[in-house]
Amino acid sequence: YDRLIAICWPLRYCTININLRMLLIIAGIWSLVVLLEIFPVIFAARLPYCSSREVQSCCCEHSPVYKLACTDTSFNRQLGTAKTLTALLGPLTFIIFTYAIVVVAVTRIASISQRWKAFHTCLTHLLLVLLYYMPVMVAYVLGNLRLIQNFDLYTAVLTASVTIPPMLNPIIY
Repeated sequence: YDRLIAICWPLRYCTININLRMLLIIAGIWSLVVLLEIFPVIFAARLPYCSSREVQSCCCEHSPVYKLACTDTSFNRQLGTAKTLTALLGPLTFIIFTYAIVVVAVTRIASISQRWKAFHTCLTHLLLVLLYYMPVMVAYVLGNLRLIQNFDLYTAVLTASVTIPPMLNPIIY
């Protein structure tokens, strides 16, 4: 969003990205995150647990919790899949859409040096997006297709995918 405004409307950037608008965007995103997380927690809390209550994961996620239930958990699995796809593909679709608009706007710039400067501004962000989304998507696909049999390896891939990009953020920028 920031790159879109900065490149497509550079002279109006300060009037578009005001503090109130940023606060509303942040509040909206947090509200969506809470809504995405509250329903799986409610449905997992309603399940009967008759065997071990030890979660086999480094964090208490939806999937390792509902798998401990001693009843049919197909609804919880479908809910978890829908939540994960929404959380991954929603922002990724928005990022791709905004960058498509940015690419069209940049190709209309006459000067090659100005084009390069605009693309360089976006390149660092795209690198971080790829560093985050690629391992998470690969881990999700491999986990759903049951291609990763070792749960510790699966947990390590997911943990690295959400830890390494924020650590690289200051270095890349």
